[in-house]
This record gives sequence, C-alpha cells and structure tokens, in this order.
Amino acid sequence: MRTPRPLAAAIIAALTLLAVSAAARALDGGVLADYYDNTLIWQNQVTHAVGRIWLNRDGQYYVFYNMGPQARPPDINGPFQVQGRVGAYTLREDGGVYQLCLWPAAPRTRIGAEVQHELFAEGACYRFNLHHPGDVWHESNDTEGRDYKLWLVRGR
Repeated sequence: MRTPRPLAAAIIAALTLLAVSAAARALDGGVLADYYDNTLIWQNQVTHAVGRIWLNRDGQYYVFYNMGPQARPPDINGPFQVQGRVGAYTLREDGGVYQLCLWPAAPRTRIGAEVQHELFAEGACYRFNLHHPGDVWHESNDTEGRDYKLWLVRGR
C-alpha cells in the first residue's frame, strides 16, 4: 500500500524538525558549553604549525593558523605567516563518538594550512573528543595522521 503524499510529507517534516532540534540542542550549551567563549589551541608536532579555533553558540566558527617562518618575507601579496577563515559548523554524535563538521564560508579561498592538511583547515568532519578548560591532550586527527598537542584554554 502506498503512503499518501500528505502523510509522507508530514513524516519527512517531523524527521527534519527532530534533526534540527538535536543540532540546536548540541549547539545551545549542551556538550559544547566548555568551548564557547574559550579557545581550542593545537600544535602539529611534525610541522610545528599552531592553530586556534573559536566555536560560537550560533554555529559559526573562526579558525586561525600561525604557519611559522615563511620562505620569504611577507609583502602585499603574501605569503602571510598568520592566516584564517570563518564558516559554519555542526556537531554530530554517533554511538558516543562526536564529529565536528566544518563548512568554510564563501567565497572559499584555499589557505596554506589547507594545502598542508593541518587540523581543522579543510571543510570536513573531524573526530572531536570533548574536554574542559585547562585540559591538555594529544591526538592524531588530521588527514595525514600526524600527532597534535591540544589545549582548551579559558577566554579568547
């Protein structure tokens, strides 16, 4: 027996509302409360590049990188030592495992951190372990499997 179209539309609308509601709860305090108004800092233990990310309650993020000494001094056309981007994020949970999914804002320009596949530089989903301000830990969480040291520090 075929499902009547109005019923199918109502089911799809209800499922969509549940998904949006779950995402809103994740962003509204909940599991990310320790990240709002604080800074997640990391250092690639291979390249020594340092990054910072700010996660906002409204689903927006800001990420900044210090790529270290450059091959030539910066000029009006680069290469700049500090670079960053903005975008939107969501937090997904599957069986107790979280993923932070990043979508860089348009227009999307490719930055050096992305070329080097640094952590959180690419529009992708990253395994995301929850921590509290003051925590320091190590992870291998970029696309290259390199070791990172991470800190969650108070303030911005």
